[in-house]
Amino acid sequence: MVKTHQKIKNKIDFLLKTLVIMLIILFNKINIVYGANINWIEVSRTPAGVQYLDRENIHIKGKGIIELSTKYLKIDPSTSKKIEENIYVMNINCLTNKFKDVSVNGKKNLTAKWEDPNGDKLLDDVISNSCENV
Repeated sequence: MVKTHQKIKNKIDFLLKTLVIMLIILFNKINIVYGANINWIEVSRTPAGVQYLDRENIHIKGKGIIELSTKYLKIDPSTSKKIEENIYVMNINCLTNKFKDVSVNGKKNLTAKWEDPNGDKLLDDVISNSCENV
């Protein structure tokens, strides 16, 4: 009877170790895939910052509306050094040229509202560049 309990314990230990190894492999592959899918392309530059767009991940959400990822590097104009980096998931209405930031640095913005770029060169360039093929 003791031998039977030991055999069962050994089998359970083996199954648990196998499960842990499989989970580690699975989650490592997910992180690799997400990291490999981003292809930042510079869209616009001003003395205050640089705007990038992931052109390979533009998704059509509805009539004239797209969703995409952008990255903004804030630059200190006096030193030309990077101050801050933010990654946005934006929805853009290509019919009205308005946008809303639905996520900033991975945090969902549930209260996002459609906004006009108000002459912001970086936003205007992202909108025109991403909407040209929609």
